[in-house]
Amino acid sequence: MARPIPWLPPVTTATLAAIPRSILPSPKFRSVSNSYCKLVILQEAPMKPLARTVAEMPQSGIREIANLAARTPDCVRLDLGEPHFPTPPHIVEAACQAARDGFTKYTPPVGLLSLRQAISEKLQRVNGLDVPADRIVAVSGATSGLFTACLSILEHGDEILLPDPAWPNWEMMVLSAGGKIRYYPADSSRNFLPDPGELDEYVGDRTRGIILNSPSNPTGAVMSPGLVREMVDFARRHDLWVIADECYDEFVFDEEHACAARFDGDGRVISLFSCSKTYAMTGWRVGYVACPQDLIEVMAKLQQPVIGSICSVAQKAAEAAFRGPQDSIAVMRDYYRGNRDLAVDMFADTGIRTWSPGGAFYMMVDISSASTDTYDFAKRLVRSRQVSVAPGETFGPGGRGLVRLSLATARDRLETGLARVIDAIQADSQAA
Repeated sequence: MARPIPWLPPVTTATLAAIPRSILPSPKFRSVSNSYCKLVILQEAPMKPLARTVAEMPQSGIREIANLAARTPDCVRLDLGEPHFPTPPHIVEAACQAARDGFTKYTPPVGLLSLRQAISEKLQRVNGLDVPADRIVAVSGATSGLFTACLSILEHGDEILLPDPAWPNWEMMVLSAGGKIRYYPADSSRNFLPDPGELDEYVGDRTRGIILNSPSNPTGAVMSPGLVREMVDFARRHDLWVIADECYDEFVFDEEHACAARFDGDGRVISLFSCSKTYAMTGWRVGYVACPQDLIEVMAKLQQPVIGSICSVAQKAAEAAFRGPQDSIAVMRDYYRGNRDLAVDMFADTGIRTWSPGGAFYMMVDISSASTDTYDFAKRLVRSRQVSVAPGETFGPGGRGLVRLSLATARDRLETGLARVIDAIQADSQAA
């Protein structure tokens, strides 16, 4: 029954009878009555405690800006890292054919053998890695692979070294796995690259691994083969796992991409890749993990409670991506290189500091002369200039005073968006 408000008479029985029974017993609400309005007012009751780890988990500032941009007419989207190209037709057709053929059932938790064999061939062809199919796990987007990797190596309270700045989901995943983050510097003063000689002091008794990301999201920085080797050597000295996020491995503009696993002599590197960027398949959610033999059984076991198995038709689409024509990759890479060059040229004589990305499709821009709050700046940019960017602080302390631009959009829209960003920074700098 509804509980009467002390200072109002109770509602009539007839009024209560008219209330849907599904409302009254709700555990989330308690009901109070107002007979004058013949209404039952629902007051939210205190919720039961949630898991502290989740409650304290930081939310990505990118999503907040994305939601605001989605509601803003004619907003040029430079916030989300997603290719603007469609998925190549032969990949789409492979999925359609699989569905027509009734290939819609569960698959093994580690992924189809035929897909893992195709991935093995790609790793040899593109990355120079000799990884048999039985050391590969197909995952529901690289994100789930990253999370499973964290679950595989972390006990509660263990630490992971994370570059600063870094993709914010990394921190969320480590915390979800019961771990802790310790940032190591890879900020603008270092051209967003780490110095292995400075990292010893960041290793503690509970440090279990280090995350490498090249090409980098959010900075577009690419580590040279020599630097990658040094980072793996550093991990070896301290007996750390290396989680290598290499989802942008085929979007390198100016130099060779080097996989960390090339320098792995003792089975400590976990390599993560994705179809999302390489084949413009962000919504298909297919990624893959190449890991040491000692870890493969743990990763396979964790697939069952985390995802069960990944979408069957998406796996067939990914297999077609690896085995079919590869020309779309070069088309996208060349296009985004051109977008990078356009952005560099447009900022060149503005007095605004930027860093030319060597890969991926992101550019970091210094807005410190215009604002000390990158979240506030990004929101005002959407509302007043109809262009969206990612606030730098969402990527960690090293992102303060910066914003990230995604260059993965049509060139005419990019030019329009860049002009709006430049105008806003210059106007706010003069007003400051």
